[in-house]
Amino acid sequence: MLRGRRPPSAVPLEVIVHALQTWTDEPGFLADDPRRRRSDEVDLGATWRAAGSNDTWHLAWLRDTGELYVCRNDSLVGGCSSVHLLAVLPREVDLDTLLAGWQTARDAEDGLGWLDGRVTQQAAA
Repeated sequence: MLRGRRPPSAVPLEVIVHALQTWTDEPGFLADDPRRRRSDEVDLGATWRAAGSNDTWHLAWLRDTGELYVCRNDSLVGGCSSVHLLAVLPREVDLDTLLAGWQTARDAEDGLGWLDGRVTQQAAA
């Protein structure tokens, strides 16, 4: 096992959430659009989990791009891998509406399942 890294999850995130696009890691995600590096970020917690997994995920929304994304927390010193773009929400009020109740859901055993249900519902509307 690599020092400072969690063992891989038994449940791939692709099974849990539907992503518009994915990147291997956070540097790749940030490099694809220069606005991402400059953007203010709304931090929506780093304790999101999938049922049956010990991996934790960080959820955030970028103001400049409107992107809602989730990435796997990889170490105790920060850094993410497996970045998944979930939705593009141009206004923060849209984010607030979509994720009403997220403060409780992020610590639930299957918070990512809750998140996927919200994002899937929004995409179908």
